[in-house]
Formats: sequence, structure tokens, C-alpha cells
Amino acid sequence: MSDELSKDSDQTPHFSGNDEEDRVVAALHHLREVLSGSSSSHWETDSFRQKTCLTKWAKDLGLYLDFEAILPLLKKGGQEHDYFYQEDSARCVKVTREGVFGLTPGIDLALVADSQDARRFQLWEASPFQYLERLRLQNLITPDLNRLEGVFHQNEDLAIVISQPRFDLNYVTQIEIDKWFEAQGFTTITKSAYYCAENNLAIFDAHDRNVVRSSLDPTILIPFDVIPVQPDGGFLDFIQETLAAGHSLEAVRSSRTTSRSPMAK
Repeated sequence: MSDELSKDSDQTPHFSGNDEEDRVVAALHHLREVLSGSSSSHWETDSFRQKTCLTKWAKDLGLYLDFEAILPLLKKGGQEHDYFYQEDSARCVKVTREGVFGLTPGIDLALVADSQDARRFQLWEASPFQYLERLRLQNLITPDLNRLEGVFHQNEDLAIVISQPRFDLNYVTQIEIDKWFEAQGFTTITKSAYYCAENNLAIFDAHDRNVVRSSLDPTILIPFDVIPVQPDGGFLDFIQETLAAGHSLEAVRSSRTTSRSPMAK
């Protein structure tokens, strides 16, 4: 790790606590404002430029965190996060790992017979912007779920730090999850995935490890680590046409594909 990244005068050793300004939305707005006017029409998938932009934004706001204070606390997590618990705030702090920001849905083309639809539903590796948009949509489903605490660099790559309330892991079955989303106005589009036409919201990866039962009200489920997206363009057409035909989507997970981006959001 370079000297510049190993210790920075802009680092802050602590989290700022509350998020009354909604830093998730503020970060998305900043990225869109700075990058959308560029010559690139694919800025939403340009991870390199987004990381540079987010780093400067965080330093300007005092949200560039001291990695030396955070790394010793971390435990190995799932696909894109490591984590630790803040006992004083009863929150789980989650840190993206190795420059991975989860997955985002889209469509790709495949070689098929003439009578088959060449479009295939795919889960692609997400950019920082797509990761933050995922957090924003999760907050619409479960208000105040995610707080953006800041960023730092680990092994010369950007890590995004968020926090969520600490949930009791009350197990819920997939059948219960299906019924709960149906009661919220969603239609099942494939296993653990749902779509609501009224607000054009699709939810993916809503399986029993990403959804818990509320400890306060057992009738309420909390989708704390799902992949929400508001599809548009060809992806939206694909979902609508598939449902209209009475079919379901078949998900194909990508391997790490930083050099590729989805055909449609």
C-alpha cells in the first residue's frame, strides 16, 4: 500500500453517527452531477471514475475514515462485505471487500436457436453507483435501513462503509417470503425475485439469508440484503414481456466481470 493511502490527513477515526442528511442520496446526487455530463454514456458502470469521485467527496465532508481503526475489528462476511458490531449503537457496520460492490441485474445475449429469445437475465458485478442505488432502494422498502458512514482505501482499492440496525436472525421460510412480497403487491418473476409494476420496482436475491422476521412484529419481514432495482429500457421490456407471456426469468450469476457492464439497467 502506498504511503499516500496508508495514512491521510483527511482521515477521520470515527463515524459521524446519525445520517439526517441521508448521505446515500447525497453521494448518488454528487456522482450523477459530476459524471453524467461527461463524454461517456456509460458513466454509471465506470467504477474507476466513480471511486475517484467518491473519494474526493468523502474527504471534503470528513467521511474519509481511518482504516487502521477499522480493519482490526472486521470479521469475514458474505460475498461483498466484511463486518463488525457497534455495541453502543446496536448497529452492524459493513465494509465492502476487494473492490466488490455486490451484483446488479441486467440482460445479456446468448447464442440460441432461431425460435428462442436470445435475451438472458444476468446478475452483473455492480459499480459503486449501482451499489449506492441499491442502498437507496432498500431504504425505500425498509426506512432508515442503511446509513453511509464513509469510505477508505484497503489494498489501494476503495471500500465503502455502511451500517444497518443489528437484527435478530429470526428464520423465515421461502414460502413465507413469497407470500409477504405478494401481499406487498409484488409478482414472483423467478426464485427469490419479485416485481411490482405500480412503482416499477424489482427485488432480487430475496432468499432466507437476506430476509429476516421483525422481532417486534412477526408479521413484518425485513429484506435487509436484497438487490432492488428500478429497471428501464430493454431490461424493463424483458421483464414485462416475460410476465405477460406467463413465463419466469431464469437467473444466471456472473463471475467477476469488471470489464463488462449490463446491456440495460
